[in-house]
Amino acid sequence: MNTFVLDFIEKNNLVKINSIDESLFLKGKIQQSFFMYLIIEIEDKYGISFEDEELVIENFDTIQLIESMVICKLEKS
Repeated sequence: MNTFVLDFIEKNNLVKINSIDESLFLKGKIQQSFFMYLIIEIEDKYGISFEDEELVIENFDTIQLIESMVICKLEKS
């Protein structure tokens, strides 16, 4: 799963992610505008929806955190 997210970020945001634990926001790999684009793509790809209160940087700051959020959503559906 992290391959989709990792590849999507690198390809569409033209950055290199060095580790799945790397802070995407603190390292400047993702800006707020790209974040919403990423969320929409993840929701479409996996057929899930995130609640507004879940859409905070702390939940999506690393590839690993993003993967955990997606897995949690998939398990609930």
